[in-house]
Amino acid sequence: MSVVDEATGGPADPRIPELAHRSFQALGTTVGISAPLEPDELDAAVETVQRIFLDAQTSFGVDGQGPVESLRRGDIELRYAHRRLRALYEQATVWRQATDGAYTPHTSTGPVDLSGLVKGWAIAHAGQAMMDLQLPHWSVTAGGDVLCSGSPFPAEPTGTDPFYGRHWRAGITDPFDPATLVADVPLAGTPGFTAALATTSTGAGAGPNAYLQVSVLAEEIVTADVLSQAIMAGGESTLEAAVRDFGVAVLVCGHDGELLASSTWPLQQSA
Repeated sequence: MSVVDEATGGPADPRIPELAHRSFQALGTTVGISAPLEPDELDAAVETVQRIFLDAQTSFGVDGQGPVESLRRGDIELRYAHRRLRALYEQATVWRQATDGAYTPHTSTGPVDLSGLVKGWAIAHAGQAMMDLQLPHWSVTAGGDVLCSGSPFPAEPTGTDPFYGRHWRAGITDPFDPATLVADVPLAGTPGFTAALATTSTGAGAGPNAYLQVSVLAEEIVTADVLSQAIMAGGESTLEAAVRDFGVAVLVCGHDGELLASSTWPLQQSA
């Protein structure tokens, strides 16, 4: 999934800098930062976000290495893990209860596995850092997930445009053809209020899951990320519970390629 700019023009207000982009590698994926900022302002924000992802990489690990992997292999017990890892496990157990076990912080054979929370943790902290820097318009993407606030091309709200300028847009790729989008999703629109989109995919022909791909649109990224994993594991009943209990929007792709969307899913889609 990638943030997609709308085709027309630049900033609505000439006093607002043009949309700028930066990217770096962390947690085994590409992290992207976009914001309508002057280059030095954006670079300063990116430095902060990089520190957060480096912290996540050091504290939790990546690519089969580090404390998370040691827990999964059973090399260390949770009670001997460092405080931040135990706190992440506590967060995971709350989600296990909230999803009736569809999301679990354990492997199928029992050991603790927190790898499904690390990326969301980092993105969420990066978003909070952007807020703390008092930046109203920004987007953070990592490994197919996106969290954003405001607009890529900000403008004061009017009667015809109540959302401070055009929305950020995120494209969801077709699991059968990564070069094709199955949806083009509008995100955020109001400074200080975030929108998040997370997608979990098993890959064509893989696994016994009810769905091939699950995308969840929520206000914050950990909710979107966890629920996409839970729906992938729990199927239709978990999807219905997620929409009912958390107010999220969901788009799923079946193994036959059929797309099914919750009634809360945005109407603006492109096949």
